[in-house]
Amino acid sequence: MPKPRPGGRSSRIRAAVFNAADALLAAKKPAEVTMVDIAERAGVAASSLYRRWGDVQALLMDVATDRLMRDSPLPDTGALRSDLLNWAKSVARTLANPDRSVFVRVFLATAPTPDTNAAARGAALIRRRDEIEAMLERARRRGEPAPKVGEVIDCILAPLYLRMLFGIPEGEGYAAALVDRLLLMRSTPLRRIDRRRRRQKVKRSRATN
Repeated sequence: MPKPRPGGRSSRIRAAVFNAADALLAAKKPAEVTMVDIAERAGVAASSLYRRWGDVQALLMDVATDRLMRDSPLPDTGALRSDLLNWAKSVARTLANPDRSVFVRVFLATAPTPDTNAAARGAALIRRRDEIEAMLERARRRGEPAPKVGEVIDCILAPLYLRMLFGIPEGEGYAAALVDRLLLMRSTPLRRIDRRRRRQKVKRSRATN
Protein backbone atom coordinates (compact mmCIF):
# COMPACT_ATOMS: atom_id res chain seq x y z
CA MET A 1 0.00 0.00 0.00
CA PRO A 2 1.53 3.38 -0.92
CA LYS A 3 2.54 5.59 1.96
CA PRO A 4 0.67 8.91 2.33
CA ARG A 5 2.60 11.83 0.89
CA PRO A 6 3.63 14.61 3.28
CA GLY A 7 1.05 17.34 2.89
CA GLY A 8 -1.24 14.96 0.99
CA ARG A 9 -4.85 13.96 1.60
CA SER A 10 -4.05 12.01 4.76
CA SER A 11 -2.34 15.03 6.31
CA ARG A 12 -5.23 17.32 5.37
CA ILE A 13 -7.76 14.96 6.94
CA ARG A 14 -5.66 14.67 10.10
CA ALA A 15 -5.42 18.46 10.33
CA ALA A 16 -9.19 18.81 9.87
CA VAL A 17 -9.86 16.18 12.54
CA PHE A 18 -7.45 17.78 15.00
CA ASN A 19 -8.91 21.25 14.39
CA ALA A 20 -12.41 19.89 14.93
CA ALA A 21 -11.42 18.14 18.16
CA ASP A 22 -9.62 21.27 19.39
CA ALA A 23 -12.74 23.37 18.80
CA LEU A 24 -14.96 20.85 20.57
CA LEU A 25 -12.59 20.61 23.55
CA ALA A 26 -12.76 24.38 23.87
CA ALA A 27 -16.54 24.19 24.16
CA LYS A 28 -17.12 20.89 25.98
CA LYS A 29 -15.66 18.67 28.63
CA PRO A 30 -13.54 15.86 27.14
CA ALA A 31 -16.03 13.23 28.37
CA GLU A 32 -18.77 14.95 26.36
CA VAL A 33 -16.92 14.82 23.02
CA THR A 34 -17.81 11.90 20.76
CA MET A 35 -16.37 10.46 17.56
CA VAL A 36 -19.55 11.51 15.75
CA ASP A 37 -19.13 15.11 16.97
CA ILE A 38 -15.58 15.23 15.65
CA ALA A 39 -16.42 13.52 12.38
CA GLU A 40 -19.32 15.86 11.63
CA ARG A 41 -17.28 18.97 12.39
CA ALA A 42 -14.30 17.72 10.35
CA GLY A 43 -16.47 16.60 7.44
CA VAL A 44 -15.32 12.98 7.47
CA ALA A 45 -16.95 9.64 8.21
CA ALA A 46 -16.90 8.50 11.84
CA SER A 47 -16.00 5.01 10.65
CA SER A 48 -12.69 6.30 9.28
CA LEU A 49 -11.86 7.79 12.67
CA TYR A 50 -12.60 4.51 14.40
CA ARG A 51 -10.37 2.66 11.93
CA ARG A 52 -7.47 5.04 12.55
CA TRP A 53 -7.72 5.66 16.31
CA GLY A 54 -9.92 2.88 17.67
CA ASP A 55 -11.86 5.01 20.13
CA VAL A 56 -12.45 8.64 21.01
CA GLN A 57 -10.15 8.49 24.05
CA ALA A 58 -7.15 7.62 21.88
CA LEU A 59 -8.03 10.34 19.38
CA LEU A 60 -8.43 13.01 22.04
CA MET A 61 -5.14 11.98 23.65
CA ASP A 62 -3.42 12.27 20.28
CA VAL A 63 -4.91 15.74 19.80
CA ALA A 64 -3.98 16.83 23.32
CA THR A 65 -0.41 15.57 22.95
CA ASP A 66 -0.05 17.40 19.66
CA ARG A 67 -1.33 20.58 21.33
CA LEU A 68 1.07 20.10 24.25
CA MET A 69 4.07 19.70 21.95
CA ARG A 70 3.14 22.85 20.03
CA ASP A 71 2.32 25.01 23.05
CA SER A 72 4.98 23.69 25.46
CA PRO A 73 8.08 22.50 23.62
CA LEU A 74 10.81 21.10 25.84
CA PRO A 75 13.64 23.54 26.65
CA ASP A 76 17.02 23.38 24.95
CA THR A 77 19.24 25.67 27.02
CA GLY A 78 22.52 23.85 26.51
CA ALA A 79 22.59 22.29 29.99
CA LEU A 80 20.49 19.44 31.33
CA ARG A 81 19.82 20.93 34.77
CA SER A 82 18.42 24.15 33.35
CA ASP A 83 16.41 22.19 30.75
CA LEU A 84 14.84 20.05 33.49
CA LEU A 85 14.33 23.02 35.83
CA ASN A 86 12.55 25.13 33.22
CA TRP A 87 10.37 22.22 32.16
CA ALA A 88 9.51 21.01 35.69
CA LYS A 89 8.60 24.51 36.80
CA SER A 90 6.37 24.90 33.74
CA VAL A 91 4.61 21.62 34.58
CA ALA A 92 4.11 22.76 38.17
CA ARG A 93 2.55 26.03 36.99
CA THR A 94 0.24 24.13 34.65
CA LEU A 95 -0.86 21.68 37.34
CA ALA A 96 -1.64 24.54 39.71
CA ASN A 97 -4.54 25.36 37.34
CA PRO A 98 -5.24 22.06 35.54
CA ASP A 99 -8.59 23.19 34.10
CA ARG A 100 -6.72 25.65 31.87
CA SER A 101 -4.69 22.89 30.20
CA VAL A 102 -6.26 20.89 27.39
CA PHE A 103 -3.64 18.19 27.86
CA VAL A 104 -4.28 17.74 31.58
CA ARG A 105 -8.05 17.74 31.14
CA VAL A 106 -7.87 15.10 28.42
CA PHE A 107 -5.21 13.08 30.26
CA LEU A 108 -7.47 12.80 33.30
CA ALA A 109 -10.70 12.26 31.37
CA THR A 110 -9.26 9.46 29.22
CA ALA A 111 -7.76 7.38 32.03
CA PRO A 112 -7.84 3.74 30.86
CA THR A 113 -10.82 1.56 31.76
CA PRO A 114 -11.70 -2.02 30.79
CA ASP A 115 -13.82 -0.59 27.96
CA THR A 116 -11.13 1.60 26.38
CA ASN A 117 -8.02 0.93 24.31
CA ALA A 118 -5.22 1.74 26.74
CA ALA A 119 -2.52 0.80 24.22
CA ALA A 120 -3.81 3.27 21.62
CA ARG A 121 -4.02 6.00 24.24
CA GLY A 122 -0.48 5.24 25.37
CA ALA A 123 0.76 5.32 21.78
CA ALA A 124 -0.34 8.95 21.56
CA LEU A 125 2.06 9.81 24.39
CA ILE A 126 5.08 8.22 22.74
CA ARG A 127 5.89 11.41 20.83
CA ARG A 128 6.30 13.33 24.09
CA ARG A 129 8.46 10.56 25.53
CA ASP A 130 10.58 10.76 22.38
CA GLU A 131 11.04 14.49 22.98
CA ILE A 132 12.18 13.80 26.54
CA GLU A 133 14.62 11.18 25.28
CA ALA A 134 15.98 13.66 22.72
CA MET A 135 16.58 16.20 25.51
CA LEU A 136 18.44 13.60 27.56
CA GLU A 137 20.44 12.43 24.54
CA ARG A 138 21.60 16.00 23.90
CA ALA A 139 22.92 16.06 27.45
CA ARG A 140 24.75 12.74 26.96
CA ARG A 141 26.42 14.07 23.83
CA ARG A 142 27.64 17.04 25.87
CA GLY A 143 29.16 14.60 28.37
CA GLU A 144 26.60 15.19 31.11
CA PRO A 145 25.34 12.27 33.23
CA ALA A 146 21.72 11.96 32.14
CA PRO A 147 18.94 9.84 33.67
CA LYS A 148 16.70 7.52 31.71
CA VAL A 149 13.27 8.61 30.50
CA GLY A 150 11.59 6.36 33.05
CA GLU A 151 13.55 7.97 35.85
CA VAL A 152 12.46 11.44 34.71
CA ILE A 153 8.83 10.29 34.71
CA ASP A 154 9.14 8.55 38.10
CA CYS A 155 11.10 11.29 39.86
CA ILE A 156 9.68 14.49 38.36
CA LEU A 157 6.39 14.03 36.53
CA ALA A 158 4.80 11.39 38.74
CA PRO A 159 5.18 13.32 42.04
CA LEU A 160 3.86 16.52 40.46
CA TYR A 161 0.84 14.83 38.90
CA LEU A 162 0.10 12.74 41.99
CA ARG A 163 0.02 15.78 44.26
CA MET A 164 -2.30 17.51 41.82
CA LEU A 165 -4.64 14.48 41.89
CA PHE A 166 -4.73 14.63 45.69
CA GLY A 167 -5.62 18.31 45.57
CA ILE A 168 -2.26 19.57 46.86
CA PRO A 169 -0.45 20.86 43.77
CA GLU A 170 3.08 22.02 44.48
CA GLY A 171 4.87 25.09 43.19
CA GLU A 172 8.10 25.76 41.38
CA GLY A 173 10.25 25.26 44.47
CA TYR A 174 9.07 21.67 44.84
CA ALA A 175 9.62 21.06 41.12
CA ALA A 176 13.19 22.37 41.41
CA ALA A 177 13.83 20.11 44.40
CA LEU A 178 12.66 17.09 42.38
CA VAL A 179 15.07 17.95 39.59
CA ASP A 180 18.03 18.35 41.95
CA ARG A 181 17.16 15.11 43.74
CA LEU A 182 17.11 13.22 40.44
CA LEU A 183 20.39 14.67 39.22
CA LEU A 184 22.06 13.98 42.59
CA MET A 185 20.83 10.40 42.44
CA ARG A 186 22.37 10.01 38.99
CA SER A 187 25.67 11.73 39.78
CA THR A 188 26.41 10.05 43.12
CA PRO A 189 27.25 6.61 41.64
CA LEU A 190 29.53 8.29 39.10
CA ARG A 191 31.36 10.10 41.88
CA ARG A 192 31.87 6.83 43.69
CA ILE A 193 33.24 5.24 40.52
CA ASP A 194 35.62 8.19 40.01
CA ARG A 195 36.87 7.92 43.61
CA ARG A 196 37.38 4.18 43.26
CA ARG A 197 39.32 4.68 40.03
CA ARG A 198 41.50 7.33 41.64
CA ARG A 199 42.27 5.01 44.55
CA GLN A 200 43.14 2.20 42.17
CA LYS A 201 45.40 4.53 40.20
CA VAL A 202 47.21 5.59 43.38
CA LYS A 203 47.70 1.94 44.40
CA ARG A 204 49.14 1.07 40.98
CA SER A 205 51.44 4.07 41.12
CA ARG A 206 52.71 3.05 44.58
CA ALA A 207 53.23 -0.54 43.46
CA THR A 208 55.50 0.55 40.61
CA ASN A 209 57.60 2.85 42.82
